[in-house]
Amino acid sequence: MAEEGKKPRERKGFRGEEVGIPLKVLSSGEAEPKIYPRYILELDKERVYVKCDNPESVGAKLEFIFDDPRLERVIELKGEVVRINSHPPKPGGLEPGMGIILDPVSLEDRSSLTKLFEEQETEDRTEELLRFLTWVRKFSQPMGPEEREKIKRDLLRALYGEERKPLSAQRKRREDIVILGEVPLFQELDPLELGEVAEILLKERIDPGAIIFNEGEQGDKFYIILKGEVEIFKKINEAREEMLAVLKPGTYFGEMSLIDQAPRSASARAKGEVIALTISKSDFELLLKASDSLSTKIYKFFAQTFSQRLRETDEKIKRIMQVLTGSGS
Repeated sequence: MAEEGKKPRERKGFRGEEVGIPLKVLSSGEAEPKIYPRYILELDKERVYVKCDNPESVGAKLEFIFDDPRLERVIELKGEVVRINSHPPKPGGLEPGMGIILDPVSLEDRSSLTKLFEEQETEDRTEELLRFLTWVRKFSQPMGPEEREKIKRDLLRALYGEERKPLSAQRKRREDIVILGEVPLFQELDPLELGEVAEILLKERIDPGAIIFNEGEQGDKFYIILKGEVEIFKKINEAREEMLAVLKPGTYFGEMSLIDQAPRSASARAKGEVIALTISKSDFELLLKASDSLSTKIYKFFAQTFSQRLRETDEKIKRIMQVLTGSGS
Protein backbone atom coordinates (compact mmCIF):
# COMPACT_ATOMS: atom_id res chain seq x y z
CA MET A 1 0.00 0.00 0.00
CA ALA A 2 1.34 3.45 -0.92
CA GLU A 3 2.36 5.77 1.90
CA GLU A 4 -0.19 8.44 2.81
CA GLY A 5 0.56 11.85 1.37
CA LYS A 6 3.09 10.46 -1.08
CA LYS A 7 2.56 11.98 -4.53
CA PRO A 8 2.73 9.75 -7.58
CA ARG A 9 5.89 10.15 -9.65
CA GLU A 10 5.40 12.89 -12.22
CA ARG A 11 6.25 11.69 -15.71
CA LYS A 12 8.39 14.11 -17.71
CA GLY A 13 7.75 14.42 -21.42
CA PHE A 14 9.19 11.96 -23.90
CA ARG A 15 11.60 13.69 -26.28
CA GLY A 16 11.74 12.49 -29.85
CA GLU A 17 15.47 13.20 -30.13
CA GLU A 18 16.15 10.83 -27.22
CA VAL A 19 13.82 7.93 -27.95
CA GLY A 20 14.33 7.93 -31.72
CA ILE A 21 10.64 7.33 -32.53
CA PRO A 22 9.47 9.81 -35.20
CA LEU A 23 6.08 11.42 -34.85
CA LYS A 24 3.72 10.86 -37.81
CA VAL A 25 1.25 13.74 -38.07
CA LEU A 26 -1.65 13.85 -40.53
CA SER A 27 -3.31 17.19 -41.21
CA SER A 28 -6.95 17.55 -42.33
CA GLY A 29 -7.27 17.15 -46.09
CA GLU A 30 -3.81 15.62 -46.56
CA ALA A 31 -3.24 12.06 -47.78
CA GLU A 32 0.26 11.51 -46.40
CA PRO A 33 1.48 12.23 -42.86
CA LYS A 34 4.39 14.52 -42.12
CA ILE A 35 7.29 13.14 -40.10
CA TYR A 36 8.57 15.11 -37.11
CA PRO A 37 11.63 13.64 -35.31
CA ARG A 38 11.83 16.40 -32.67
CA TYR A 39 9.04 16.85 -30.17
CA ILE A 40 8.03 16.67 -26.49
CA LEU A 41 5.12 14.32 -25.77
CA GLU A 42 3.42 14.57 -22.37
CA LEU A 43 0.86 11.80 -22.20
CA ASP A 44 -0.12 12.54 -18.59
CA LYS A 45 -1.07 16.09 -19.56
CA GLU A 46 -2.41 15.08 -22.98
CA ARG A 47 -0.34 17.55 -24.91
CA VAL A 48 2.57 17.59 -27.33
CA TYR A 49 4.95 20.26 -28.55
CA VAL A 50 6.28 19.64 -32.08
CA LYS A 51 9.53 21.41 -32.98
CA CYS A 52 9.37 22.64 -36.56
CA ASP A 53 10.01 25.71 -38.72
CA ASN A 54 6.65 25.64 -40.51
CA PRO A 55 3.93 24.98 -37.91
CA GLU A 56 0.25 24.52 -38.72
CA SER A 57 -2.10 27.38 -37.94
CA VAL A 58 -3.88 27.70 -34.60
CA GLY A 59 -7.09 25.68 -34.65
CA ALA A 60 -5.77 23.08 -37.12
CA LYS A 61 -6.99 19.56 -36.44
CA LEU A 62 -4.23 16.93 -36.44
CA GLU A 63 -4.05 13.17 -36.18
CA PHE A 64 -1.03 11.41 -34.62
CA ILE A 65 -0.29 7.90 -35.88
CA PHE A 66 1.79 5.46 -33.83
CA ASP A 67 2.44 2.33 -35.91
CA ASP A 68 5.67 1.08 -34.38
CA PRO A 69 5.89 -2.71 -34.96
CA ARG A 70 6.48 -3.25 -31.23
CA LEU A 71 2.96 -2.03 -30.49
CA GLU A 72 0.20 -4.63 -30.49
CA ARG A 73 -1.89 -2.38 -32.76
CA VAL A 74 -1.77 1.00 -34.48
CA ILE A 75 -2.67 3.84 -32.08
CA GLU A 76 -4.20 7.05 -33.41
CA LEU A 77 -4.53 10.19 -31.29
CA LYS A 78 -6.27 13.42 -32.29
CA GLY A 79 -5.53 16.96 -31.25
CA GLU A 80 -5.79 20.67 -32.04
CA VAL A 81 -3.08 23.27 -32.45
CA VAL A 82 -3.54 25.87 -29.70
CA ARG A 83 -0.24 27.71 -29.95
CA ILE A 84 2.50 28.43 -32.44
CA ASN A 85 5.97 29.78 -31.79
CA SER A 86 7.82 31.17 -34.79
CA HIS A 87 10.43 33.19 -32.90
CA PRO A 88 14.10 32.18 -32.61
CA PRO A 89 14.72 30.36 -29.33
CA LYS A 90 15.92 32.33 -26.32
CA PRO A 91 18.35 30.78 -23.82
CA GLY A 92 16.37 28.07 -22.04
CA GLY A 93 13.28 28.76 -24.15
CA LEU A 94 11.29 26.65 -26.58
CA GLU A 95 12.43 26.20 -30.14
CA PRO A 96 10.10 27.24 -32.97
CA GLY A 97 7.15 24.88 -33.30
CA MET A 98 3.53 24.28 -32.37
CA GLY A 99 1.74 23.27 -29.19
CA ILE A 100 -1.12 20.78 -29.48
CA ILE A 101 -3.75 19.75 -26.95
CA LEU A 102 -4.74 16.12 -27.46
CA ASP A 103 -8.24 14.74 -27.26
CA PRO A 104 -8.71 12.50 -24.20
CA VAL A 105 -6.32 9.54 -24.40
CA SER A 106 -7.65 6.18 -23.26
CA LEU A 107 -5.92 4.43 -20.38
CA GLU A 108 -5.02 1.52 -22.69
CA ASP A 109 -3.44 3.75 -25.33
CA ARG A 110 -1.58 5.77 -22.71
CA SER A 111 -0.23 2.61 -21.08
CA SER A 112 0.90 1.09 -24.41
CA LEU A 113 2.67 4.27 -25.56
CA THR A 114 4.29 4.88 -22.16
CA LYS A 115 5.67 1.34 -22.16
CA LEU A 116 7.05 1.75 -25.70
CA PHE A 117 8.75 5.08 -24.98
CA GLU A 118 10.14 4.02 -21.60
CA GLU A 119 11.67 0.89 -23.13
CA GLN A 120 13.47 3.07 -25.68
CA GLU A 121 14.77 5.34 -22.94
CA THR A 122 16.09 2.29 -21.06
CA GLU A 123 17.91 1.09 -24.19
CA ASP A 124 19.40 4.55 -24.58
CA ARG A 125 20.73 4.56 -21.00
CA THR A 126 22.24 1.10 -21.55
CA GLU A 127 24.18 2.47 -24.52
CA GLU A 128 25.50 5.37 -22.44
CA LEU A 129 26.49 3.04 -19.59
CA LEU A 130 28.46 0.80 -21.96
CA ARG A 131 30.33 3.80 -23.34
CA PHE A 132 31.06 5.14 -19.86
CA LEU A 133 32.36 1.76 -18.61
CA THR A 134 34.54 1.51 -21.70
CA TRP A 135 36.17 4.86 -20.90
CA VAL A 136 36.63 3.91 -17.25
CA ARG A 137 38.35 0.70 -18.29
CA LYS A 138 40.60 2.54 -20.74
CA PHE A 139 41.65 5.14 -18.17
CA SER A 140 42.54 2.39 -15.70
CA GLN A 141 45.16 1.00 -18.09
CA PRO A 142 48.67 2.41 -18.67
CA MET A 143 48.76 4.46 -21.87
CA GLY A 144 50.75 7.22 -23.49
CA PRO A 145 49.84 10.91 -23.05
CA GLU A 146 48.58 11.28 -26.64
CA GLU A 147 46.21 8.32 -26.36
CA ARG A 148 44.96 9.46 -22.94
CA GLU A 149 44.33 12.97 -24.29
CA LYS A 150 42.37 11.59 -27.25
CA ILE A 151 40.14 9.50 -24.98
CA LYS A 152 39.60 12.54 -22.74
CA ARG A 153 38.52 14.64 -25.74
CA ASP A 154 36.13 11.90 -26.84
CA LEU A 155 34.60 11.72 -23.37
CA LEU A 156 34.16 15.50 -23.07
CA ARG A 157 32.63 15.68 -26.55
CA ALA A 158 30.16 12.93 -25.67
CA LEU A 159 29.19 14.61 -22.39
CA TYR A 160 28.93 18.22 -23.55
CA GLY A 161 29.13 18.60 -27.29
CA GLU A 162 27.58 15.63 -29.05
CA GLU A 163 23.93 14.85 -29.76
CA ARG A 164 22.64 11.49 -28.70
CA LYS A 165 22.92 8.80 -31.31
CA PRO A 166 19.61 8.08 -33.06
CA LEU A 167 17.95 4.91 -31.82
CA SER A 168 18.45 3.40 -35.29
CA ALA A 169 22.21 3.77 -34.79
CA GLN A 170 21.95 2.13 -31.36
CA ARG A 171 20.00 -0.81 -32.82
CA LYS A 172 22.59 -1.09 -35.58
CA ARG A 173 25.34 -1.31 -32.97
CA ARG A 174 23.48 -4.07 -31.14
CA GLU A 175 23.17 -5.93 -34.45
CA ASP A 176 26.93 -5.55 -34.92
CA ILE A 177 27.50 -7.02 -31.44
CA VAL A 178 25.36 -10.04 -32.34
CA ILE A 179 27.35 -10.53 -35.56
CA LEU A 180 30.67 -10.26 -33.69
CA GLY A 181 29.48 -12.83 -31.15
CA GLU A 182 29.12 -15.38 -33.97
CA VAL A 183 32.76 -15.00 -35.05
CA PRO A 184 35.00 -17.57 -33.30
CA LEU A 185 37.66 -14.90 -32.74
CA PHE A 186 35.26 -12.99 -30.44
CA GLN A 187 33.17 -15.76 -28.87
CA GLU A 188 34.98 -15.60 -25.52
CA LEU A 189 34.29 -11.87 -25.09
CA ASP A 190 31.63 -10.60 -22.69
CA PRO A 191 28.96 -8.08 -23.86
CA LEU A 192 30.99 -5.06 -22.73
CA GLU A 193 34.07 -6.26 -24.60
CA LEU A 194 31.99 -6.98 -27.70
CA GLY A 195 30.66 -3.44 -27.41
CA GLU A 196 34.22 -2.11 -27.38
CA VAL A 197 35.04 -4.05 -30.55
CA ALA A 198 31.81 -2.83 -32.18
CA GLU A 199 32.97 0.77 -31.63
CA ILE A 200 35.84 0.29 -34.11
CA LEU A 201 33.80 -1.46 -36.80
CA LEU A 202 33.40 0.22 -40.17
CA LYS A 203 31.05 -0.78 -42.97
CA GLU A 204 32.48 -0.93 -46.49
CA ARG A 205 30.88 -1.39 -49.89
CA ILE A 206 33.08 -3.21 -52.40
CA ASP A 207 32.31 -3.00 -56.12
CA PRO A 208 31.70 -6.17 -58.16
CA GLY A 209 34.97 -7.68 -59.35
CA ALA A 210 37.12 -5.39 -57.23
CA ILE A 211 40.32 -6.83 -55.76
CA ILE A 212 40.10 -6.55 -51.97
CA PHE A 213 43.76 -7.43 -51.49
CA ASN A 214 46.51 -9.22 -53.41
CA GLU A 215 48.65 -12.13 -52.34
CA GLY A 216 51.94 -10.89 -50.87
CA GLU A 217 50.54 -7.54 -49.66
CA GLN A 218 50.93 -6.50 -46.05
CA GLY A 219 47.68 -7.28 -44.23
CA ASP A 220 46.05 -4.41 -42.33
CA LYS A 221 42.35 -5.26 -42.13
CA PHE A 222 39.88 -7.96 -41.02
CA TYR A 223 36.59 -8.53 -42.89
CA ILE A 224 33.16 -9.92 -41.93
CA ILE A 225 30.88 -10.42 -44.94
CA LEU A 226 27.34 -9.08 -44.54
CA LYS A 227 26.20 -9.31 -48.16
CA GLY A 228 27.62 -10.86 -51.33
CA GLU A 229 30.40 -13.37 -51.89
CA VAL A 230 34.21 -13.13 -51.83
CA GLU A 231 36.54 -15.31 -53.89
CA ILE A 232 39.82 -16.39 -52.30
CA PHE A 233 42.36 -17.42 -54.94
CA LYS A 234 46.04 -17.77 -55.82
CA LYS A 235 47.53 -16.67 -59.12
CA ILE A 236 49.42 -19.45 -60.92
CA ASN A 237 50.52 -17.15 -63.74
CA GLU A 238 49.18 -14.20 -65.69
CA ALA A 239 46.55 -16.32 -67.42
CA ARG A 240 45.65 -18.82 -64.71
CA GLU A 241 44.49 -18.79 -61.13
CA GLU A 242 43.51 -21.43 -58.58
CA MET A 243 40.24 -20.86 -56.70
CA LEU A 244 40.67 -21.76 -53.02
CA ALA A 245 37.26 -20.80 -51.63
CA VAL A 246 34.13 -18.72 -52.17
CA LEU A 247 33.10 -17.09 -48.89
CA LYS A 248 29.41 -16.47 -48.15
CA PRO A 249 27.64 -13.89 -45.93
CA GLY A 250 28.38 -14.47 -42.25
CA THR A 251 31.91 -15.71 -42.86
CA TYR A 252 35.08 -13.75 -42.22
CA PHE A 253 38.64 -13.55 -43.48
CA GLY A 254 41.90 -11.70 -42.91
CA GLU A 255 41.92 -12.19 -39.13
CA MET A 256 45.62 -13.14 -39.01
CA SER A 257 46.54 -9.67 -40.28
CA LEU A 258 45.35 -8.20 -36.97
CA ILE A 259 48.28 -9.61 -34.98
CA ASP A 260 51.12 -10.59 -37.31
CA GLN A 261 53.25 -8.89 -39.95
CA ALA A 262 53.08 -11.74 -42.47
CA PRO A 263 51.98 -10.89 -46.02
CA ARG A 264 48.63 -12.06 -47.36
CA SER A 265 48.82 -15.75 -48.29
CA ALA A 266 46.21 -15.43 -51.08
CA SER A 267 44.21 -12.83 -52.98
CA ALA A 268 40.58 -11.82 -52.36
CA ARG A 269 38.08 -10.52 -54.92
CA ALA A 270 34.44 -9.41 -54.71
CA LYS A 271 32.09 -11.70 -56.62
CA GLY A 272 29.33 -9.19 -57.24
CA GLU A 273 28.70 -6.33 -54.83
CA VAL A 274 29.94 -6.99 -51.31
CA ILE A 275 29.02 -5.25 -48.05
CA ALA A 276 31.42 -6.03 -45.21
CA LEU A 277 32.21 -4.95 -41.66
CA THR A 278 35.91 -4.23 -41.26
CA ILE A 279 38.38 -3.74 -38.41
CA SER A 280 41.70 -2.03 -39.11
CA LYS A 281 44.91 -3.34 -37.58
CA SER A 282 45.79 0.04 -36.04
CA ASP A 283 42.41 0.42 -34.29
CA PHE A 284 42.54 -3.18 -33.08
CA GLU A 285 46.00 -2.72 -31.59
CA LEU A 286 44.83 0.35 -29.64
CA LEU A 287 41.86 -1.63 -28.33
CA LEU A 288 44.09 -4.48 -27.13
CA LYS A 289 46.38 -2.03 -25.33
CA ALA A 290 43.39 -0.51 -23.54
CA SER A 291 42.02 -3.78 -22.16
CA ASP A 292 44.10 -6.56 -20.61
CA SER A 293 41.09 -8.87 -20.33
CA LEU A 294 40.14 -8.49 -23.96
CA SER A 295 43.70 -8.88 -25.23
CA THR A 296 44.21 -12.05 -23.12
CA LYS A 297 41.12 -13.68 -24.67
CA ILE A 298 42.08 -12.63 -28.20
CA TYR A 299 45.66 -13.89 -27.92
CA LYS A 300 44.39 -17.13 -26.38
CA PHE A 301 42.25 -17.69 -29.48
CA PHE A 302 45.16 -17.04 -31.83
CA ALA A 303 47.42 -19.35 -29.79
CA GLN A 304 44.82 -22.13 -30.08
CA THR A 305 44.43 -21.45 -33.81
CA PHE A 306 48.18 -21.60 -34.39
CA SER A 307 48.40 -24.82 -32.40
CA GLN A 308 45.58 -26.42 -34.38
CA ARG A 309 47.10 -25.39 -37.70
CA LEU A 310 50.49 -26.76 -36.65
CA ARG A 311 48.86 -30.11 -35.77
CA GLU A 312 47.05 -30.17 -39.12
CA THR A 313 50.28 -29.36 -40.95
CA ASP A 314 52.11 -32.06 -39.01
CA GLU A 315 49.44 -34.61 -39.96
CA LYS A 316 49.68 -33.61 -43.62
CA ILE A 317 53.47 -34.01 -43.56
CA LYS A 318 53.12 -37.46 -41.94
CA ARG A 319 50.66 -38.58 -44.62
CA ILE A 320 52.93 -37.30 -47.39
CA MET A 321 55.91 -39.12 -45.87
CA GLN A 322 53.86 -42.33 -45.62
CA VAL A 323 52.96 -42.08 -49.29
CA LEU A 324 56.56 -41.36 -50.30
CA THR A 325 58.01 -44.20 -48.24
CA GLY A 326 55.16 -46.62 -48.91
CA SER A 327 54.67 -47.24 -45.18
CA GLY A 328 51.00 -46.33 -45.32
CA SER A 329 50.01 -49.33 -47.46
